[in-house]
Amino acid sequence: MQKREKWKLIIPFVLPALILFTVFTMYPAVRGLYISLFKWTGLTQNMTFIGLNNFSKLWRELTDPADFYNIRLYLSHNAFIFVFSLVTIILALVVATVINNKVFGHKAFRVTYFFPNVLSVAAIAVLWSMILNPSFGLINGILRSIGLEQLALPWLSLQYEMPLFKLGLYSVGFIGIWGGLGWYMILFLAAIQNVPQELIESAMLDGANRVRMFWSVTIPLIWETIRTVLIFAVIGALNQFALVYILFEQTPNKHSDMIMNYYYFQAFAQRNWGYAAAIVVIIFIVTLIGSLVSYRVSARETVQY
Repeated sequence: MQKREKWKLIIPFVLPALILFTVFTMYPAVRGLYISLFKWTGLTQNMTFIGLNNFSKLWRELTDPADFYNIRLYLSHNAFIFVFSLVTIILALVVATVINNKVFGHKAFRVTYFFPNVLSVAAIAVLWSMILNPSFGLINGILRSIGLEQLALPWLSLQYEMPLFKLGLYSVGFIGIWGGLGWYMILFLAAIQNVPQELIESAMLDGANRVRMFWSVTIPLIWETIRTVLIFAVIGALNQFALVYILFEQTPNKHSDMIMNYYYFQAFAQRNWGYAAAIVVIIFIVTLIGSLVSYRVSARETVQY
């Protein structure tokens, strides 16, 4: 009887969120899978059932090196951005550790690093497109003013010479570090602050220095947070769209586009909603596999405290 009364209290609180999740997340996901089996322009009610033809076309684009819309190229760009995400995780872990040690001005540093997270992606893209402008941008202006004209590069160029070919993608990766560092830092900082102080003091009494304490005490105790952040990095790398779309002037470009840019092009430019839905289904599968693999690779014995 008591259990039934408990559910009477829980359901009114859970039901609104469950309804919103079903309507705005689950239904669109199932609907997208359904649409992927049709040829549809998205503007009419006429949908032609074509079965798995959209997926076979997607497979041809994935495997045919002569195809202009080579999806492998787009996915390689996503993988390139994922490398920058790993760099962001490492830097965020270091910054969180330093701030946790309460260095001078640590509160100001915490606010400063987190500040980009209060800006929209569109605002960040517009801001950096002005900073990186080769003619009047802040970075090239500073380099020219201090006599480093040779380093004033076209930072958003996608046809630059080696080894900085596709220099614009390096710029996207750097902006990703700048924008994502604060969020990861907050997650790591919260985890580090939950590490029992007596364990740190015991390590100090045993003669461990700060580096040793970091690797032998802090890292094992916050490992589950690191694994979670790694999942965020995988999902974020495969969902890159707005930043690239705005930085490179809303035009399809093989040298900069991510897989989500290709989806947008198919859906809203080509009006090929069935094929676009198939792309989204594949993105979901790749994201799921990538998340499971990263979670499996990072598995280790959980430390209890």
